[in-house]
Amino acid sequence: MKRFPVVAFLIIATVRGFLLNFGVYYATRAALGLPFEWSYPVVFITTFVTLFALVIAITKDLPDVEGDRKFQISTLATKLGVKNISLLGSGLLLVNYIGSIVAAVFLPEAFRRSLMIPTHTILAICLVFQIASVAGDEQKQFQLNLYGLG
Repeated sequence: MKRFPVVAFLIIATVRGFLLNFGVYYATRAALGLPFEWSYPVVFITTFVTLFALVIAITKDLPDVEGDRKFQISTLATKLGVKNISLLGSGLLLVNYIGSIVAAVFLPEAFRRSLMIPTHTILAICLVFQIASVAGDEQKQFQLNLYGLG
């Protein structure tokens, strides 16, 4: 599927995220003879992991970008660029963490606010600092190259 990046990342996100969480949970309930009923925690974890799997799927080719270019393999990273894919993946992760905080605020009956809010806030802050650190390193490298020192 490497030659069809959109199909590949949709398959990865669907299987790792949706089917393994929502599908297995409700298939198990059906096998046990339990009636279908919505579960906010299952919907949450399915959504969270599906988005996380999507990030994995779109960023999985980043380490191979030079080889993919050399052998003319079309991936999202070769089409959109390493920086753009990195920013897209980071942005989706940030949306995931913010969504987790929002879910805890608006569904206190389904989640432990005392665990969800601080944990995802810390993870979001760490992600923002990592993005800023990478951007700062790129700026320093650009300046070194500009002055012939890099």
